[in-house]
Amino acid sequence: MIETEESYTSQSSFLDNDELPKYGEKPDGWQPSGKRIKRGLYRSADNWLVNADCNGSANILRKVKAMLKLDLSKVNRGILTMPIRVRLWANSVQESPSL
Repeated sequence: MIETEESYTSQSSFLDNDELPKYGEKPDGWQPSGKRIKRGLYRSADNWLVNADCNGSANILRKVKAMLKLDLSKVNRGILTMPIRVRLWANSVQESPSL
């Protein structure tokens, strides 16, 4: 288990490679390039709509990728748009409905 702080991960856009400041170290004038437009939906600077939780999770991975030696090159818009829902109690996998 890796413990990390997750400040600004929900506000920042993974697709636009926004800066991810640490808690208490946000630069003056810092603005995210995208925006969470409603529950579960995030809009990037290029108007791509992605799952907000997946965007935040990908940004948390960005914060720990050096420690874990992660390759995030395959994390892209397609993965953030169509997350797979796993229902452990039903032993089935469902794709989320498209936007």
